[in-house]
Amino acid sequence: MADLCIIPIQDYLVKGREARINTPGQADGNWEWRILPHFLSDDLARSIRRLAELYGRLPAEN
Repeated sequence: MADLCIIPIQDYLVKGREARINTPGQADGNWEWRILPHFLSDDLARSIRRLAELYGRLPAEN
């Protein structure tokens, strides 16, 4: 199993095309999306943790 898993925050936020960072073959409009502070919440953190637990992605406790 890999030691690292990278998941775009847009996936956790269930954002659609409006949150794309880059569209291949498109010269303009890339890298403009920004996360806004109100997108982050304790509920989101709990949801991410539940998913990490469910899929066995939490580090082992010593």
